[in-house]
Amino acid sequence: MTRETRPSPFGSLPYAFTKMSGAGNDFLVFGARVERGPLETEAIRRLCRRGTGVGADGVLFVFAEHPGDPSSRIVADYVNADGSVGRFCGNGTRCAARFAVLRGLARPSLVVATGWGAVGATVQGDGSVALALPEPVAVGRAVPSLDAAGETLERDAFALAVGVPHVVSYVKAGVDLDVLDLSILGPLHRRHPAMREGANANFVKVLSPSRLAVRTWERGVEAETLACGSGAVASAVVTSFLTGASPPISVATRSGETLEVSFVRDGEVARDVTLTGDARVVFEGTLEEKPGPSPC
Repeated sequence: MTRETRPSPFGSLPYAFTKMSGAGNDFLVFGARVERGPLETEAIRRLCRRGTGVGADGVLFVFAEHPGDPSSRIVADYVNADGSVGRFCGNGTRCAARFAVLRGLARPSLVVATGWGAVGATVQGDGSVALALPEPVAVGRAVPSLDAAGETLERDAFALAVGVPHVVSYVKAGVDLDVLDLSILGPLHRRHPAMREGANANFVKVLSPSRLAVRTWERGVEAETLACGSGAVASAVVTSFLTGASPPISVATRSGETLEVSFVRDGEVARDVTLTGDARVVFEGTLEEKPGPSPC
């Protein structure tokens, strides 16, 4: 029995994929609409698992609403590495936009339909992508920091939503963000009692009035990622309101790449929010079934 007739261990997932990275946040991108069931969800978990799978923070299914019409908007369905559906992923949406342009699905100025809403995107000549977010971002509310020892984080953290929920915490003066133990602080804040559905946990060091360094423990990945686009937006918005810093705000990520967040402050709401950063193709691949005897 050939691969074409044998039931696939990946369910209805296509065999061809593109590995992409947005500021170090990495994704498996499939250029197809896929109806996902238990088999596909388990396959996504296995493929995203590092060491035994391809390795990724999540999976994107990218397709045009009206195939053959590059003026139509594209759809980016996002699934976290644990198989849960993600409403929005900033770095993933940038990768989806560039993927669509490279595949001829859309023009460089396009609209990406996400679970949060319609996101405007501009794919630039250097491979970077600028996103225009679909809704204003409120600064949120103060919640207690969960630093048990009280030695590394400021007392107050901030809860807000950028398509998905976030908690933003600040390291105290003199504390090195690079040596912060996110294996303890990350899960605590990811399951912050003030956030019923959990949250992405962002830990921020203010480097200058317009530059931050951020580390993020992501919900749905259940680990630290090298960058989080929506987390960069959340951190930049909160910091601007707390310190008075004028946008744009540059955000240094764990990967060493920089994201830029711009917006207009209006009371306690940030309007016209944009997120700009790289979206790179790492490689093209083809899934292979596990070797074994044919059932025929």
